Amino acid sequence: MKAATALLKADIQDELSKLEKVYNEFKSFAPKLDLKDDEMGNYDKIVVGYLLHSFYNGCENIFRSVAAFFENDLGTGSWHKDLLRRMRLEITGYRPRVISDELYACLDDFRGFRHRFRHSYGFELDWEREKVVARKMDKAFQLMQEELTVFMSRLDSLDGLEADDL
Repeated sequence: MKAATALLKADIQDELSKLEKVYNEFKSFAPKLDLKDDEMGNYDKIVVGYLLHSFYNGCENIFRSVAAFFENDLGTGSWHKDLLRRMRLEITGYRPRVISDELYACLDDFRGFRHRFRHSYGFELDWEREKVVARKMDKAFQLMQEELTVFMSRLDSLDGLEADDL
């Protein structure tokens, strides 16, 4: 169990470092969030959208690693929504909650935007709606770092348990 937990924590840390790179790249575009739609070029809207999309993908990669570690089966239909919802659940005696309700609500906006981004043309992006999500990036990144640190420390307490105890 200890080796498996260490691997999960390494996967989480690796994704967190990638999220930090996305976040740092995003910060250079943050001043543009005050621009109106007609002041913001399509290219920049697409770049901001791609960074929001990448950020959520990184979060989802972490959540999929957690789900796989705890053998949480995800269906095929609405697995993106189900995965995020499950990460806020505490499963007593089995898995600690990964994220708070506050972070869940924030990331659900990113999830919705990611879906729209993947299924739209860049010129169809709604800059006002994109800005709403983009303005949550600071909070989402900070909470992800804090809450995953807590989650990983709680994983350490599972190391002493035998597989049958879980």
